[in-house]
Amino acid sequence: MQMSELVGALSELRALRVEHDGSALLVTVPAIDVSLRLYPEAVVWLNHRTLPDGEPILQVVVRQHGRDLRTILLNDDVAWEPADLDSLLDSPIPVRLTDLPELVAYTELDRNSVGALRACDEPGANLAALAATLHLHRCVLVAAMRLGLRPLGAVRLWHELWCRVGEFAPAPYWPDPDFDRILVEAGVPLTPYEEVRAGERPVEIEALTVADLRAAEPALTVGRADEAALAAWRQWMKLTPRQFYEVLTAELPDARVEISLYADGGAAVSLRIAPSDVLRVLLELRLSFPRRLAMLDEIRITEEATGTGLFQRIMSNLETLTRSLGLKAIKVYATGDGSVAFARAGFDWDRDPGD
Repeated sequence: MQMSELVGALSELRALRVEHDGSALLVTVPAIDVSLRLYPEAVVWLNHRTLPDGEPILQVVVRQHGRDLRTILLNDDVAWEPADLDSLLDSPIPVRLTDLPELVAYTELDRNSVGALRACDEPGANLAALAATLHLHRCVLVAAMRLGLRPLGAVRLWHELWCRVGEFAPAPYWPDPDFDRILVEAGVPLTPYEEVRAGERPVEIEALTVADLRAAEPALTVGRADEAALAAWRQWMKLTPRQFYEVLTAELPDARVEISLYADGGAAVSLRIAPSDVLRVLLELRLSFPRRLAMLDEIRITEEATGTGLFQRIMSNLETLTRSLGLKAIKVYATGDGSVAFARAGFDWDRDPGD
């Protein structure tokens, strides 16, 4: 969408303040002192409507990482679609909120947060239900951040509710550095969250040292095995380096693995089998812990190694690895014979390849 078209659409809501911020528009709703950033190239749909009381609204759909995020702008409020809870929880089984609303307004979130805190103090309070409210508000806040909103007041209220009922939640949250940063911005101390995450991680992960990252060389090489890499490993990984190697290379003699892990939760993995320096197998893999996704970039098996069951063994190891790491899916782009092989391996056609 063109910048001028977006500016024109926003001008219909006269109470909003619209400012240019680089390639984005900073849209402020003065009535609630909240701003969001809209990038014209990410806006895929606009629609003007009028409420029964005659007030104008603007429906906006923003595409981000292959997903459409619905938003409604009003002269005195903003509403948006909550994030999916299952993508935020570190749980081996799917967790759903049965009453997750399609859209939540900022003023509604603020009001419900205050109401939930008051309910905590009532005799016979249903703490499990309030823990579900905690999850709902987390979904709303994460989606708000994706839209460039900074609802710091609501973040502070969420933290207070977390202190009251967090222990009753059915599963811990997946590490989210962006959410940690907004907690700090809202004036919330991170120490309790760091302690909770440390308590949920396996003891052997917490006890890792830089030397452990290098202990399996040359079979396993961890890129830039320093304190920063160690911190990233402790935050994102559920396996020690040796466990990672053993799971990925089970029944694959002569396999060498290289892995680079980044602070933002991304990782690049390369597996090679090259006896006598003659390449037989190459696997190139990317991991995204925030998206809970593995992306298979390349798998190459030379003609000499075909028909030996290597493909089935590698895919079995890869599936075991992703499950062990808490990832939800493996994505691969395959054509020709490769598409047949992956279909036989149980891979489904992705109807949303832009994600």
